[in-house]
Amino acid sequence: MKLRPQKPGSGFTLVELLVVIAIMSVLVALAIPALTSMAKGNQMTQALIELSGTLEQARQYAISRNTYVWVAMRPNPGGANGDELSVAVLASKTGTDPSPWSSYGSVPNDQIDLATRVRTFDQIRLEEAGTFTSSDIPSLSGKTTTSASKNSPADNTASFRIKLPGASGTTDFTRVIQFTPNGEARVSSNVIDVIEFGLRPTRGKSGDQNNVAVLRVNGLTGQTAVFRP
Repeated sequence: MKLRPQKPGSGFTLVELLVVIAIMSVLVALAIPALTSMAKGNQMTQALIELSGTLEQARQYAISRNTYVWVAMRPNPGGANGDELSVAVLASKTGTDPSPWSSYGSVPNDQIDLATRVRTFDQIRLEEAGTFTSSDIPSLSGKTTTSASKNSPADNTASFRIKLPGASGTTDFTRVIQFTPNGEARVSSNVIDVIEFGLRPTRGKSGDQNNVAVLRVNGLTGQTAVFRP
């Protein structure tokens, strides 16, 4: 029986392998920015879903329990990864407003309950009302113009001392939106048309102008709308 000689293998040459590796390296380099942008976009989307849900939860809690509820926020530019935003929901134990807005100061903890766990959003920066306009977010066109002094979550009007997970002491939450038993949203003792604040995802200390958002709370109904570019 004659043995047939085997044909030489048709494998890749070293040059061809190097070319393939080089092409793959280029494709990976091109994909990284897109993947990073996608991840940041997903992070922002999740934060908006949770924040708008938290505001609606606070409104519903106030109506269903016939009590006063506060959404208290704490912007922190000195977080481990830069900007962070912590949010808590608190409710009056007695169903009454402890004192007029102008004289709140630090609200005693024996008059309120923490209604939900504190949620901290990493690499998210709180922006004042009016920071973003229709040039940043076209869907804001035609809406009520807002200003930081009147329409942003109240700053230092009321202060809630809350213990963050893992912290040894309490932390002051001073940016506050109040929901009344009939579902109205307020940042002062006066009725207001809208309450507005912006969010900007950050990486370290740099902002992302193309991925910003505005949360707008209707003063009379307490309902929240989200606007994005």
